[in-house]
Amino acid sequence: MKDAEIIACFDGRGRAEFLLGGLQVMDGDKITAIAYEFGYDLRESEAVSRGSYRMVYVRNDSPEVRRRAQQTLDRLRAGGPLLSVWVGPGARPGAVLPISAIEVASMRRGVEAYESQGVRGFAVFVGLLSLGCFGLGWAHRDTPGAALAVVVMLGIPLAVTAALTPRWMKRWHEKNRRLVQLYDQQRSGRVGPPPPPPPPPPPPPPPSGPAEGRTG
Repeated sequence: MKDAEIIACFDGRGRAEFLLGGLQVMDGDKITAIAYEFGYDLRESEAVSRGSYRMVYVRNDSPEVRRRAQQTLDRLRAGGPLLSVWVGPGARPGAVLPISAIEVASMRRGVEAYESQGVRGFAVFVGLLSLGCFGLGWAHRDTPGAALAVVVMLGIPLAVTAALTPRWMKRWHEKNRRLVQLYDQQRSGRVGPPPPPPPPPPPPPPPSGPAEGRTG
């Protein structure tokens, strides 16, 4: 979808709904990023058919969010960008990392999905698949080669995935939740951007040569 089409849906109405089909499904993060700038929150997000996706946004009337929406309108009237690049903290202390507003929107959607749905169901599903593979291996125990292949190639990796997925997802969720919170704080002006990295240390002095003019 074009930016103008998306912006037209966030004109102050109380509710904006998008039905995305085909390649438009890839615009979900961009729509969420623009909705955030205009003071709308994602309320519903669901697949309505195999090839279409429905997203519903509602207007947030809190004073802070309305100020953000007004700032966005003022910025656009002045010829500024619709979405900007945010400077977030890097992996190393003192480092910074450019993050686009669309990337933050993707994190926001992931965090909200994790908090509303969790990952337990996926882990249970993978665990059941693993048990099925072990059962299949046992059923083919008369052919050791096939049984071993099923257990080693499918059963064990699925069991490991089922055991570690909750931990991986929790770590991913905590990291993205912190980034989203920091972005919101910076966007509202409550905190400033992270400081720039410190300058590199000066190079070591060159080694001194043999003393000149020394007499014996």
